[in-house]
Amino acid sequence: MTGSAWPPELSKEHEQHVLDHAADWALAHGLVLRPLDASTTSGIHAPYSLFPSPFPRHLFEEAKRLQPLYNDLYARITADDAFLEQVVGGAVSKVDEFQGRLYDIWKQVKKEGIKQSLALGLFRSDYLIHAPDRTSPDQYEIKQVEFNTISSSFGALSTRVGELHRYLLASGAYPSHPSLTPSALHPNPALSGLASGLAAAHKAYGNDNAAVLMVTQDNERNAFDQRPLEYELIEKHGIRLLRIPFSQLRTTLSLDPSTHALLYTPSSPLPSLPSPLEISLVYYRTAYSPTDYYTSAEWDTRLLIERSKAIKCPSVGMQLAGAKKVQEVLGSHPEALERFVKSEKDREELRRTFTELYPMDDSELGKEALRKAYEESERFVLKPQREGGGNNIYRGDIPPFLDRLAEEDKRRGIDEQKGYILMSLIEPPKGMEQVLVKAGEDKGRRADVVSELGIYGVVLLRENVDDATALPEVLVNETVGHLLRTKGRESDEGGVAVGFSVIDSPMLTE
Repeated sequence: MTGSAWPPELSKEHEQHVLDHAADWALAHGLVLRPLDASTTSGIHAPYSLFPSPFPRHLFEEAKRLQPLYNDLYARITADDAFLEQVVGGAVSKVDEFQGRLYDIWKQVKKEGIKQSLALGLFRSDYLIHAPDRTSPDQYEIKQVEFNTISSSFGALSTRVGELHRYLLASGAYPSHPSLTPSALHPNPALSGLASGLAAAHKAYGNDNAAVLMVTQDNERNAFDQRPLEYELIEKHGIRLLRIPFSQLRTTLSLDPSTHALLYTPSSPLPSLPSPLEISLVYYRTAYSPTDYYTSAEWDTRLLIERSKAIKCPSVGMQLAGAKKVQEVLGSHPEALERFVKSEKDREELRRTFTELYPMDDSELGKEALRKAYEESERFVLKPQREGGGNNIYRGDIPPFLDRLAEEDKRRGIDEQKGYILMSLIEPPKGMEQVLVKAGEDKGRRADVVSELGIYGVVLLRENVDDATALPEVLVNETVGHLLRTKGRESDEGGVAVGFSVIDSPMLTE
């Protein structure tokens, strides 16, 4: 895609020069993670690519153009009770315990009466380039891998990696290359854009003395992707953000019995903060996996927060909207997309990014999916209703996995297979290389790679709590930045935090 070899071949001495400059810049500018086995006072540089990666400009611009459509689509799904009841409340909630518990919370709070009609979405739509048997970038397409409605991470670190690559170019560390120009390195405002989304929700809440609560995992390694949002909020918007591990909220959160305000009372009060402190917005950077709920107390905490008048990012309804089953239904049932997107032109724009998607149920489509899963498994990936990487079953592993699942289902008397979807694999261009620098390593590894583009979007919506059939009022709908993750072609999974990918930035090509 560059017209000449990429990345440039460097002498051993020159590559070490670039590596040294990159490592120093990363440590000096907060492009870091906590080590697996170290205290909170230690850090190592995050995984990054030594060079930016070529990405066709027209596909990058297409992904950006589509984000407001996707933002609006998932805002409407979030507010459509009947659709969520049908899609998630059907087989998925009955065979997937995690989705079932989220669904039960959603139903319970709906029955009691929603205390906060506003919800904030910091979304990310992830794409791969699809290029089967195509040699010209003009024929490449982008296909959606998934749509994330909870804990869309790496906004801050992706901004930093783009800055790192621009620094290496401006400083003269990179060799001369016709494609490597300042105009090809697109600015990435993800950090400021996501922070502005948080600020917009806080301001809509209407209490300047309240604070934003970021819910994190225990022993969080990714603090340096989260802290910059805290700093941006206080420095640019004058808003306090508290980062609190999920497990510590068991004893520190409460509801005001008359106003339903969410109150935070720290175990060790700080003289500079009121106690209790009202929370305007709860921003989850955890709670997307069963393992994030360490005990039943975390489920009680989630219910408490949903019952409050704090704005949620996401609300439990918005988290359900991001289920893989919803993605499958939108792709395999044309009437589902028509329900939410009235413009035929917009529907076609979205459908161009869909892959083949199938249910794993007793329907005719489900029977066809089962046949394909066994007879054409090399073309497919089997996905559960999970986020965070490392959960999918690929290619030849699908038939034996389904066999084991069928045996377990017989023994347990359930049909867990219905909680999965079948998705055709996206075939990225071949022959793409990159130098991958893993976390804490001083040397790079040149590898044949695949890059996945994520586009960040912000939505602030207000549901009509008196009419479940009414469309939501969309107060904010913006595209705010991007993330490029690059991995060795031998790896199917793409998570950065779990060690599969590095953070990259696009070098736009014509």
